[in-house]
Amino acid sequence: MEKEITIKGLALANIRRKPFRTAALIALISLCAAVLFGSLILVSSVKNGIQGIQSRIGADLMIVPEGYEAKMEGVLLSGEPSYFYMDKSIEKVIQDIEGVQNVTSQFYLTSLTESCCDFPVQIIGFDKTSDFIVKNWARKKVSDSESGGKEFILAGSNISTTKNTVTFFSDTHEVTARLAKSGTGMDNVIYADLPTLQKMFEDAKQKGFGFISDGDTRTKTSVIFIKLAPGYKPDGVALRIQNAVSGVQIIQSQKFVSTFVEKLSSFLIFIYTNCILVLFICVLTTAFVFSLTLNERIREFSILRVLGADHSTLQKIIFTEAGILGIIGSVIGLFVSALIIIPFNLIISEKIALPFAMSSPLFIMAFALIVFVISIVSCLTAAIFSAIRISKFEVYGGAK
Repeated sequence: MEKEITIKGLALANIRRKPFRTAALIALISLCAAVLFGSLILVSSVKNGIQGIQSRIGADLMIVPEGYEAKMEGVLLSGEPSYFYMDKSIEKVIQDIEGVQNVTSQFYLTSLTESCCDFPVQIIGFDKTSDFIVKNWARKKVSDSESGGKEFILAGSNISTTKNTVTFFSDTHEVTARLAKSGTGMDNVIYADLPTLQKMFEDAKQKGFGFISDGDTRTKTSVIFIKLAPGYKPDGVALRIQNAVSGVQIIQSQKFVSTFVEKLSSFLIFIYTNCILVLFICVLTTAFVFSLTLNERIREFSILRVLGADHSTLQKIIFTEAGILGIIGSVIGLFVSALIIIPFNLIISEKIALPFAMSSPLFIMAFALIVFVISIVSCLTAAIFSAIRISKFEVYGGAK
């Protein structure tokens, strides 16, 4: 029984007949799909990280020692371990300033690489009675009495734990709760209430561990977070604080995030430009290859015309070939890109040194679908010129 000749069959036969050309086109389409898919995930994850910063700061103003704004930025954005101190009495002065509703402070203690992590860990002490920031990040609701009078420790989402414990300076500590992932440097931080931090520091000193940072949580603090009373503006309250306290730097949370977004805009523009350029090169190259191969296939199309195929049928063959190449190339590109980005997203976030919260599976699937459609449409677009040319061929292989 003779096999029926179909448009799909003819397209597949031509694709198989030129394996090197087919492999080159699939590789090009795969590269384009991989770059687009990876860029969409990267941009979305960075934007999620920015949202994480806004939600994690949780205060209108931040007070740090004068000249340490850059180090504070490093802690918030990338979790870069740092330490800086000012007199703790400043906190009481700020509490009495008009427009200040809530005040809480944190103490930064930097450790060396420990058994819980593959990177140096920032240990932050916080006052759990006045805190209105850290406990809100916990995956489960925690109260001041959660630890039953024992240690009160909250671990960032990137901190590895063993049976819900972490080890610092040869001592094992039970984790009270894990913090929700934010995509910021706060995911690499251990939070402990001030008595726990002080005890950890003193025990470590007795065991001979050396510190480059101070451990005096009773008289010093690193950063003071301020929540404003309703109706008060950050600028006005910041001016009052500046007049009342010297030697400090006031960071407005909203301006801090806005400034960072402005700096990030050039990075995002570069990514978008790169995507457009890659897509343009892919379409142009694919169209060029289709155009070249068309000259080789004049005899084939002439035979098909003799057998009764009209110009519309020949065009359908061209578009079917382009569609098949687009499907195969996009699937390979999506798979390779996902294989690189998803398992190694933590390493990527460290290398780019930007807030990075991996997109949800639902968004990733949506991005994959978008890239799949764009890849196929690009291939079909690249085949338009060849389809127009083939419509002008007569049976003998010449143009009309």
